[in-house]
Amino acid sequence: MSDFVIDYPDIQFARSRIRRQGVGPTPVHRWYAFEERSGKRGLQVYVKCENLTAIGAFKIRGALNAVMSLTESEARRGVATHSSGNHGTAVAYAARARGIPATVVVPENASPQKMNLIRHYGAELVTCESTQKGREETLARLVEERGRVPVHPYDHPAVMAGQGTVVDEFLDSVPDLDWLFVPIGGGGLISGTAVTVRSRRPRMRLIGVEPEGANDTKRSLEAGTRTPHPAPDTVADGLRAFVGRLTFPIIQKWVDQVLTVTDQEIRQAVRWGFEELRMVVEPSAATVLAALSQTALPERARIGVILTGGNVDPGLWASLQRDASGPGR
Repeated sequence: MSDFVIDYPDIQFARSRIRRQGVGPTPVHRWYAFEERSGKRGLQVYVKCENLTAIGAFKIRGALNAVMSLTESEARRGVATHSSGNHGTAVAYAARARGIPATVVVPENASPQKMNLIRHYGAELVTCESTQKGREETLARLVEERGRVPVHPYDHPAVMAGQGTVVDEFLDSVPDLDWLFVPIGGGGLISGTAVTVRSRRPRMRLIGVEPEGANDTKRSLEAGTRTPHPAPDTVADGLRAFVGRLTFPIIQKWVDQVLTVTDQEIRQAVRWGFEELRMVVEPSAATVLAALSQTALPERARIGVILTGGNVDPGLWASLQRDASGPGR
């Protein structure tokens, strides 16, 4: 564990810290419809519902852990981050909980729903061009000009540790999980997950899922070094980020496989989430639901999926429902 920027005790400490802020275990549900559709009598699928946190996404965990870990002198400077939506909302929420200012840089093509949520929690919103370079340069300028403390959306040890608390809770509810499917954007969630899994259930098969249109982690694993997608483009807006410098080595070592899914498969999975789980599932979260249908699962296994969020712009939600090809039964 010492090879990486976080270890399992960091995740345990993060869990106690965010629990004091009112972020307790989210529900775990069975996906019975998929089990029946699979035709595998011994298959059990468990869904960890991070879409039911206070901000509708798992990102609240890492942001709270990072913001609450600041010293008093750091906190007085306020915080800043860049985000396509959910992390920005989480930082805004955490900053309000601590009573400090927050500035969030968002790409100009970010979801209006997610931008409204960031404003709702009192953060200042600054838009930038819709590129990774645009995000990073705008954030760096704000940090320099205003003295804000940066809270990176995934390449930040406290953020990674906070995200690792999701699976720590999951394994309390279902300790004998055999497989786990996790979405990958910048890698904060899956890296924190990997540290927890290899500490608590080392033989579990850990699978990351990316959209085909933003498959930089898969490209990076194949190349042996961080390799960006030339032009990320996917309906799963929360997964367009480039895998992190701190997160990638953990993924290399401890993630068993990375799968990709198409936007059409993601759209179909959003509909499954609504029809079969009775939940609003944002496209980034639906990637793991989509991946199950293309994976050769064992006849008897306990499969876990982390449903990362449910913040969908109303216009996109209508489009997703209209364009889905059918219930897939």
